[in-house]
Amino acid sequence: MFGRFRDERPPLQRALEAASALKPGTWESVESLAQLAIACKGTPDAGRIYQSAYETAAELKPGTYDSVRALAWLHRAGEELRSA
Repeated sequence: MFGRFRDERPPLQRALEAASALKPGTWESVESLAQLAIACKGTPDAGRIYQSAYETAAELKPGTYDSVRALAWLHRAGEELRSA
């Protein structure tokens, strides 16, 4: 789907693999990991992924559109996972 060959694996499996290649220390990585944590709700991976997003967000400079968006996703992920 996204490369030269046809990847028939489920999207969530491909997303988990792609998460390991995210550029660390960016708001984009925080947002992506938060969304992935929501997608993994109910699995052992969800908490680990959320924690990674949370720790990354704590080290980044706030005050941009990207930071607000990523933090909103992080909040949503926390709420979703607490209701699991």
